[in-house]
Amino acid sequence: MFHFKKFSIDDSSAAMKIGTDAVLLGAWTPSSNETRILDIGTGSGILALMMAQKNYKTEIDAIEIEPDAAELARKNVQLSPWSDQIHVFSSSIQDFSVTTNNKYSLVISNPPFFTDSLKAPGKARNMARHNDTLPVRDLLKITSELLTVGGKAAFIMPADTFKNWTTEASNFFLFPSNIFWIKSSCTQSPHRVMVLFTNEDNQTISNTELNIYSSKGVYTTEYRELTKEFYLNF
Repeated sequence: MFHFKKFSIDDSSAAMKIGTDAVLLGAWTPSSNETRILDIGTGSGILALMMAQKNYKTEIDAIEIEPDAAELARKNVQLSPWSDQIHVFSSSIQDFSVTTNNKYSLVISNPPFFTDSLKAPGKARNMARHNDTLPVRDLLKITSELLTVGGKAAFIMPADTFKNWTTEASNFFLFPSNIFWIKSSCTQSPHRVMVLFTNEDNQTISNTELNIYSSKGVYTTEYRELTKEFYLNF
């Protein structure tokens, strides 16, 4: 069981365990007073729960293609203070998108990263890690279709895929408004980037970066400040 300040998550049977990427994305994504939120690929439910903590009473739809993971997310949601506002669907986002009538002011996703790389044993872990079932183009196209006018979408991705993501996003009239580079330390190059897209191309782009560690095993003040509403030890 992974304990946060206001909720706990059982990820013991999850294909992908709770990691820094998801916590960073949930903590960083600007969200308040959203009309409805969509979490694509919820896994054990962490991003949906983080969004519920930041958005009182906002309805959240959490989509998960892997049935066992979806069931685990449901259990985690039921144990949380926000069981009445989070709805978990065991479905691909492709299927969900053609059946829902909802539109979303915020879409958030920690999507599968890997393409054409060596796959791990186990179907569930492969679905969580590899984008065979959810190519970037499909994710961005569906996101564009489901966003409200003026809505926003937050994703985390490997830093070296940033150009491909922004190029694909522009094809669906999604434009970066906030870019946040993540480095393990000040001596290393960014390994992840979080991007907030909107469907309005008329704004200044914010471009910042964060170092996670100031020295071996010591978190930076900036990292602690960003995640302090969630991590117990901050």
